[in-house]
Amino acid sequence: MNLEAQNKSTILIVDDTPHNLGVLFEYLTSYSFKVLVAIDGESALEQAAYTKPDIILLDVMMPSIDGFEVCQRLKANQETQDIPVIFMTALSDTVDKVRGFNMGAVDYITKPLQHEEVLGRVQTHLTLRSLQKELKAKNEELYQINQNLQQLVESKTKQLIAQEKSVIIGRLTQGVIHNIRNPLQVIVLCLDLLENMASKSSNLAMLDTVKKVELATDKINHIVDKLMRKSILNTTMIKGVNINDLLNQSIEFFQENLIFKNKLHKEIKLDEKIPILEINSSEISQVFDNLIDNAVDAMWNKDEPLLTIVTRQDQDYIYVDFQDNGCGIEAENLSNIFEPFYTTKATIGEEKSSKEPTGTGLGLYTCVEILKPFGGEIKVTSKVGKGSIFTVVLPKVKKE
Repeated sequence: MNLEAQNKSTILIVDDTPHNLGVLFEYLTSYSFKVLVAIDGESALEQAAYTKPDIILLDVMMPSIDGFEVCQRLKANQETQDIPVIFMTALSDTVDKVRGFNMGAVDYITKPLQHEEVLGRVQTHLTLRSLQKELKAKNEELYQINQNLQQLVESKTKQLIAQEKSVIIGRLTQGVIHNIRNPLQVIVLCLDLLENMASKSSNLAMLDTVKKVELATDKINHIVDKLMRKSILNTTMIKGVNINDLLNQSIEFFQENLIFKNKLHKEIKLDEKIPILEINSSEISQVFDNLIDNAVDAMWNKDEPLLTIVTRQDQDYIYVDFQDNGCGIEAENLSNIFEPFYTTKATIGEEKSSKEPTGTGLGLYTCVEILKPFGGEIKVTSKVGKGSIFTVVLPKVKKE
């Protein structure tokens, strides 16, 4: 701290002798210090708390409350504990000086006072005080830098982990696709034969069953195409689609699941004024299928499972809610459920019973990736023991 800055500092002088106050006041103000005075301990404590002086010159021998007690109370107050205190005393006993330092004083000036000594000690401790403030500010700045750096490292680490997981998924996908292609072609050929046989024999029940299996096979084919990065990049697959129609198709598809058909209570509330969207129907159907399947799994041990599906809209977006009354998701897990390989279900081999559903941690991750090219997203709210609501959000106009 330079001399000019020091001399703008505030000094509180505490002394019960008016003559001493007057002499010190006149001397220190001549050096442009702002000087405050107090004639007893109580008024000194009040002024210190109110004005927060830069330094206090404190007489030891005062009536009622002596300087030692004043200093002790200053140091006990969080607002005044950092203000430097210099004792002014005629006491020369070492025990008294040690007591003062133990109370938190930074220095002693022996009476009768020498003005040059007072000025020198005041300037020294103002400089030290200034350096302490600067050091504290630098430490706080360094702490904030470290916090920001830590957050940056954590963020980058999460990005690297996500990238690595994506690479692993890509490698696994390629292997899975090649293993699926051949048996899938066999199924398609067999379905063609069965369809011909059913048509020739006019077996309507068999024909209906074949059609449903063909629908499921088409879904598998679309998923395979998507995994091969064909479907999502093929603009010819994007066309005007009615979201309600896709939902009804998904619901019809799940009717083949006996639990879904017979045990599950369903409430379907579709906004008939939902506009047509330019999307890839097979991609969005995969999202709907996955969310319905997850809802059913969440209610696997519920006595009265209830699935509610709602479509709604506002000026800019269409919303599709999938609500279940199942087990719910812990709050600390909500931020992780869209990460690849993260699942709240039991993994294969860790089921508590044969009916408990298992998961791989890829379903919700895949849904999020499917929705990204269309500017869509999934939001979730959940309460343990009460159930969850997964909401698909799709813009009415695709965002570039």
